[in-house]
Amino acid sequence: CWDLRWGLPFPDSSLELIYSEHVLEHLTVADGVQYLRECFRVLKPGGVVRTAMPSLEAVVGSYVAKDWKAEQDWLTWPEYQFIATRAEMLNISMRWWNHQWLYDREELHRRHREAGFAQIDDVRWGESTFRQLVNCETRKDSKLISEAVKK
Repeated sequence: CWDLRWGLPFPDSSLELIYSEHVLEHLTVADGVQYLRECFRVLKPGGVVRTAMPSLEAVVGSYVAKDWKAEQDWLTWPEYQFIATRAEMLNISMRWWNHQWLYDREELHRRHREAGFAQIDDVRWGESTFRQLVNCETRKDSKLISEAVKK
């Protein structure tokens, strides 16, 4: 185990790939940007950080959807069958599981740019132009996925 707020325990420009799923939303914005700066620091030129997480846009979209319970996989899990209203679903998705900040594409790109990344690409679940990053996702609710490349 490693507390990402302490930085990454790797030398500068030593890694080609970094992958995280459902991690960044558990850090404060400041800690999240610092983590992304650390990713930038330890990546080799041409290296990529792939970030997969729940999408604020998807959560809000499910809030306004006609069949809001069908819009998110976690709402089908037995332990969440008690959720009765859209407001309850929205508040739980924002506040439970120690979520600190939920991202949409615009916000995730902004934070990558703050960390030094210039090339940030949105990618689909399980797809990548980097062979080693294909089919990394394990959670259906990883609806916001980006790959940021260090130039």
